Amino acid sequence: MHRSERRLLMISYYYAPTENPGTRRVGAFVRYLPQYGYHPTVLTTSSYGTLVDDEQRLIFRAPDAMDVGRWLARRFQRARPATSGARQSPILTPDSPLSRTLEHILIPDIHIGWLPGAVLRGMQVLRAGTFRAIFSSAPPPSAHLTALALKRLSGLPWVADFRDGWTFEPPDPTLLRSVARMRIERALEEAVVRHADQIVTVNQVLADDLKRRFPTTSVTVISNGYEAVDFATLERAPKQDMFEIVYTGRLGGSEHGRSINALMQALSQLQTKSHPLASHWRFILAGSLTNSEHALLEQSGFGEQICCLGDIPHRIALQHQVNATILLLITSPSVTSVTTSKLFEYLASGRPILALTGRSAAAALIEEFNAGIVVAPDDVDGICRALEWFYERWRSNNLPTRVDPRVQRFDRRSLTGDLAKIFDILM
Repeated sequence: MHRSERRLLMISYYYAPTENPGTRRVGAFVRYLPQYGYHPTVLTTSSYGTLVDDEQRLIFRAPDAMDVGRWLARRFQRARPATSGARQSPILTPDSPLSRTLEHILIPDIHIGWLPGAVLRGMQVLRAGTFRAIFSSAPPPSAHLTALALKRLSGLPWVADFRDGWTFEPPDPTLLRSVARMRIERALEEAVVRHADQIVTVNQVLADDLKRRFPTTSVTVISNGYEAVDFATLERAPKQDMFEIVYTGRLGGSEHGRSINALMQALSQLQTKSHPLASHWRFILAGSLTNSEHALLEQSGFGEQICCLGDIPHRIALQHQVNATILLLITSPSVTSVTTSKLFEYLASGRPILALTGRSAAAALIEEFNAGIVVAPDDVDGICRALEWFYERWRSNNLPTRVDPRVQRFDRRSLTGDLAKIFDILM
């Protein structure tokens, strides 16, 4: 068969029209693989709606049993009388009590209700055409379980992409406090790793963990990245009068150890000692916040110095990145395997980074590119010193702001070429 006829089934729970880092990673693979002779068909959920051109774009959607619960929750929410002055919180948002309860009950994740329909839909798609391989990306792990079932039913080679760890440093470590649940999750993870023909991870920390536990497994690192074309059309605004600290993306996760508490304390400390920065900073958060994070910011006393934009289009978030004085990155103190797509966009923006992270893959990358200052997330004095350092150089027009040419290796078009090489070998 000619290379141009090679068809792939790409499985990802998160896909357009919803926006998140997983959507952007898989979406880029789908967009650029045809340039390498592969033609992707996407299997995803219908939970986030559809696109008018799904059929033309070869996007197939399967329902999630949880959609019924979400519909009932929305009906219940609309029927509830609004409490004066109270923020109404949707029942099935990620930080809602019901969602947190379901996350602890459903294995391996709250989206497991998608698996039966996804397997049936996937088999329909596979039988309707000649496919050469399967690709799945997680989280959520239920995407890998869908691919595992389709691999067993079809016999096709399968590439499993781990954007986060599963039982190693998972996004929500509280889920694995139960010994019984950990045993089940490890068994599911092992089934995925041993049956996949190739494992892909986003950094070496995740790859080393899998190689240690599964020595015979083939693991390749294809990092997260950025879209060079997105930055090519952005223009940087002139220097602002305010020292702008910018954070883009969902901050939510403070309940898992990731918190802006130390940053707020550091800003308060600068105010207490009347540092010049205290009256010249603005903190811009472009992304959704949990109720607890809203409360923390409202109680900080900083008022209009903190600007919460909520969820905004990705392009506007990128514009805030390139206009920032410094960019903020926050990770959980004990997590070593984090390298989000946000970090690569930060590197591509050329703006200095204040990274509140422990000894992590993210810290190693920032230090490799000399792209900013790394401080432990709970080190208030260290954060103060870093802010003072950035401020003095900003005030004297001596703040480093350049894009390291080596960042180009993280362009998603180039990274897709690395994925295509894997398919070349499997086929």
